[in-house]
Amino acid sequence: MGRIVRWGLGLLLAAGVLLAGLLLLPIGEWLPGGTVGDVPSAQVVNGTAFNALFPEAGPGEQLVYTQEKRGFSEARLKQGDSTLALLAISDTTTAPEAREKFAASSERIQGWPLVEQGPQASALLVAERFQVKVIGQGAGLDPAQRHELLDAFDLSGLADLQAPALPAKGAR
Repeated sequence: MGRIVRWGLGLLLAAGVLLAGLLLLPIGEWLPGGTVGDVPSAQVVNGTAFNALFPEAGPGEQLVYTQEKRGFSEARLKQGDSTLALLAISDTTTAPEAREKFAASSERIQGWPLVEQGPQASALLVAERFQVKVIGQGAGLDPAQRHELLDAFDLSGLADLQAPALPAKGAR
């Protein structure tokens, strides 16, 4: 069998496998776009909107944004080369079960329920929708330091955030 024939059969076989994969695999479930956690993207606040609500870094510190996506934004609070804490805001519209842990909370910051999540993490639920979290890194932060960071977020600005409205049916 000649080299050209072998190459032709190889390419034909590869194209057949690719075509079969595209037709038979449910790729729509893992392709980006459309929904976030089975919630239409238009109902979830974009992570970009959260960035302005993070606290300002103190003297000798810097805030480095590490992840931003629809419904979530995260930053590292650094001092020199070491990370003091991870700070995050998430829209719980995509994960309603995240709100359940706040139901029994008796502690509050600026009126919003506060929970401790292990020895290194504290979280608030703002406007029954947005989770604000501080996770100590390395030597960590004590609860009072984490609570101070949570209080430094623009929580009233976060409470006022709204997801973009969905277009009305029949609107063009």
